[in-house]
Amino acid sequence: MLRVSLRNLLSHKLRLLLTVAAVTIGVAFVSGTFVLSDTMNKAFDELFSGIRGNTDVVVRSASAYDEPAFQGEARPLDQGLVDTVAAVPGVAVAEGSVTGFALILDKDGAPIQPGGAPTLGTSVSASTDLTGAFTYRDGRPPQGLGEVTIDARSAEGAGYDLGDEVDIVLADGGAQTFTLVAVTGFGDSDSLAGATLAGFDLPTAQQVLGKSGQVDEIAVLAESDVRPEDLRSSIADVLPPGTEALSGAEVAGEQATAMQDGLAVFSQVLLVFAAVALLVGSFVIWNTFNVLVAQRRREIALLRAVGATRRQVLSGILLESEAIGLLASALGILAGMGLAIGIRQLLVLIGIEVPTTAVALEPRTVIAALAVGVGVTTLAAAVPGWAATRIAPIEALRDSTPTTDGIRLRRRIAGPLVLGAGVLGLVASAVVGDEMMLTALASLTAFVGLVLAGPSLAQGTARIAGHGRRGGSWRMAARNIARAPRRAAATALALTIGVTVVAAVTVTATSMGESVQEVVAGSNRADFILTRTGAGISPAAAATLRDLEALDAVVALKYAGAQVEGTRSVVAALDPSDLELVMDVGDPVGVIDLSPGAVVMGTREAASHGVEVGDTVTVTFPETGEVTLTLTAIVGEGPTTLIGSAHWVSLEDFAANVTSTLDGSVLVSAAPGADLVATEQLIGQRLADHPNVVVNDPAELVASNQASVDQLLGVVTALLLLAVVIAVLGIVNTLVLSVLERTRELGLMRAVGATRRQVRAIVRRESVLMAMLGAVTGIALGTLVGVAISRSLGDEGITQVSVPVAQLAGYLLVAAAVGIIAAIAPARRASKVDVLRAVVQE
Repeated sequence: MLRVSLRNLLSHKLRLLLTVAAVTIGVAFVSGTFVLSDTMNKAFDELFSGIRGNTDVVVRSASAYDEPAFQGEARPLDQGLVDTVAAVPGVAVAEGSVTGFALILDKDGAPIQPGGAPTLGTSVSASTDLTGAFTYRDGRPPQGLGEVTIDARSAEGAGYDLGDEVDIVLADGGAQTFTLVAVTGFGDSDSLAGATLAGFDLPTAQQVLGKSGQVDEIAVLAESDVRPEDLRSSIADVLPPGTEALSGAEVAGEQATAMQDGLAVFSQVLLVFAAVALLVGSFVIWNTFNVLVAQRRREIALLRAVGATRRQVLSGILLESEAIGLLASALGILAGMGLAIGIRQLLVLIGIEVPTTAVALEPRTVIAALAVGVGVTTLAAAVPGWAATRIAPIEALRDSTPTTDGIRLRRRIAGPLVLGAGVLGLVASAVVGDEMMLTALASLTAFVGLVLAGPSLAQGTARIAGHGRRGGSWRMAARNIARAPRRAAATALALTIGVTVVAAVTVTATSMGESVQEVVAGSNRADFILTRTGAGISPAAAATLRDLEALDAVVALKYAGAQVEGTRSVVAALDPSDLELVMDVGDPVGVIDLSPGAVVMGTREAASHGVEVGDTVTVTFPETGEVTLTLTAIVGEGPTTLIGSAHWVSLEDFAANVTSTLDGSVLVSAAPGADLVATEQLIGQRLADHPNVVVNDPAELVASNQASVDQLLGVVTALLLLAVVIAVLGIVNTLVLSVLERTRELGLMRAVGATRRQVRAIVRRESVLMAMLGAVTGIALGTLVGVAISRSLGDEGITQVSVPVAQLAGYLLVAAAVGIIAAIAPARRASKVDVLRAVVQE
């Protein structure tokens, strides 16, 4: 049976190639995801371990809860604590450091802000014993108020050389000018994961970063004869409450984990696409082996007649599938390594620099790739293989005939019922809203129903297309579809999966864009919205606008991560005195009072926490811990969406619990009768010293958000096109097998006068019918799923549901083109059938 299986594989090389390609793409995504994740983990572990390599103990403020990636800045420590730590027996060196906001400008005055990475200002170590992998590529450490060192990536990108003057925007106001005295690196990396970094000596950093007399953390080096663990315990004994001592390895691990978690979304997205690709590929394999078993019925019967057992027949087919899986897995691992390298380069292009290290191919990756590749192919071939075992030896005496497959009565009944249940569930989810679990369950049910009802839908498609003229190519193509509806349905379903996901994402993204526009149009009264590039906007930007007579209101918004009633949230701080001049607050429950000790919440959030006006709400800030606030008002979705947070606190409470003073955005309203064009120019002039601030009118803000949504949609669609490629391979595979089984039929057609052009037309139109069946069902299901998801994401700011009919119609045209392209090679093969050999073939 091993010889028979290998012979069957090698005798049909095109079929083998197409089937292997369908699996390889999915395996490449799986292996590429693991390779990328492992490589990034290794790189960041090496980077931060190198930076902290000479640090034995780190002293810092303790966080109120354990979410390192969501904590923001550390609470500063009194600089006097450095002397306290240095006096602990066993301490060789103890040095404080500070970190804050510093935005480097290029020579044209434009912010250097790659891909949204942090823009950091920091103190640089005066002790070479603590620098670790932080190195000076060129120059010397900065000394005094006028000197700075910047990272090598920023220096190279902006064209800075030693001795040049560098303008840097700081949190307390406009840009200050410094002399570049050094260029720094981090091991082999030119930047810290893409972040820009401006380094000063400690006194200068404390002054320019607004932390005079304070340090963010204290790095400690132990004496040579002291164990770091013992020194850590000794230091912990002298620390004040709210402060902790950690090992350098622990802090390095936290920093590496924070970076890895921040980039984990790429891995998660790739795994989703891997699942889609593998699901599509499984349909291709399943369909291929179904057709193979049907075409080889006589061969299998002969094997049974000469003594092959049912077990041997099944093992032979499974051996074929496992061989395909092994080959696809090996190719997928190689392709995955290339994919990981390509994505890493893409991250560099958008400003996220992953430290240089060797590609990490872990045993887990190889095992996962083999398990996925071999597992998918084996499972997909199991059902057709089991059907092959039921072929009786007597069938060896029958002539082979073109494959036909009927639809059992119970499938005809179950398909529409399950599909209908799924559709009703999606409709209910769309009507009720906020039912993500119901949406997921209904989507799965609808898809299962589509699988069951697929052959009936294929027959229906054939009946619709079969009304052409007698003998016409459309009618003959429809007859071929009707003759093998299960095969056609399985081929179409491979395309349905990809189109469903694309359509669902398109509807959701369009709804998101429409929701932003509706919020801006419905709740916004501001004439201008100031946004930023980088971590934030200096409070001086809003302050410099408040004395302009052309402006009626300037409302600055600050943001911080916190836990509200134990739930991770974003808290906004603002002065509500001019709030109604920049937005329509609607009809709130209670009075919007943001005096110290007060909090305002959104309607959904108040309901989910079960609180009403007058109740107390616990907000846990990572820097200071729990704060009990009184709920003074509950506002609707429009205001909370426009503000960007459903939890508002006073500026006083924010300042008492959050170190950062930066604004996130600023809402500006012009005075009645003011010329908006002239006012915008005046605002731009006042903000000349704040080049990271962008002035938008409401239309520009909507356009900017829509551009971001379109960009996301473009990336998702591009990745999902790979699933469409697999579906195309499936159509090609099905058509090639169909041509092979209909060799005699095609020869007879040619013998009675059909031209090669007519034969090619029949094959092309059969392909188009299958592609359109997949596209129509995919768009219909994807649209329903997209609407249900949009209605389920009301808490995330999607308040409008929009179906882009023109774009979805464009997908139908693309599907038709896919059908034509997929049929090119099979149609040519069909038109070249040898008439005489085909006629005499049994």
